[in-house]
Amino acid sequence: MKVSLLFLALLVLAGCGMIAHGTSQHIRCTTVPSGAVVSTSDGTTCSTPCTITLKRKKDDFVTFRREGYDTVSLPIHAVISTNSAGNILLPGGLVCWGVDLASGGAYHLEPASVDLNLTPDAGKSGPRPPG
Repeated sequence: MKVSLLFLALLVLAGCGMIAHGTSQHIRCTTVPSGAVVSTSDGTTCSTPCTITLKRKKDDFVTFRREGYDTVSLPIHAVISTNSAGNILLPGGLVCWGVDLASGGAYHLEPASVDLNLTPDAGKSGPRPPG
């Protein structure tokens, strides 16, 4: 009996979303051409093609830089997962959902991957066409 109560208490306090997919998410980044440096606001960097890991709880930006190409910054948004709302229907669900909101387990990041065609920097690659 004590083991069952302990297991139930741990399940409720752990948060369902946190157990199901954790508090961070992998974002796949690719560019054409490859070899762009991807950086995030927390200082994480990689070279495309690569995968970065971001906390689910907050919005972020990913910035793509490659010499001879325009720099591009794109927002990554933390969105409350519709699956996490189902926690309310479970016994102790409000507590579970509260833990997921606080930990980030209730969120997912959009977009989940970034595929980007880089644009040559006209100022560095030669004269601009008249227009």
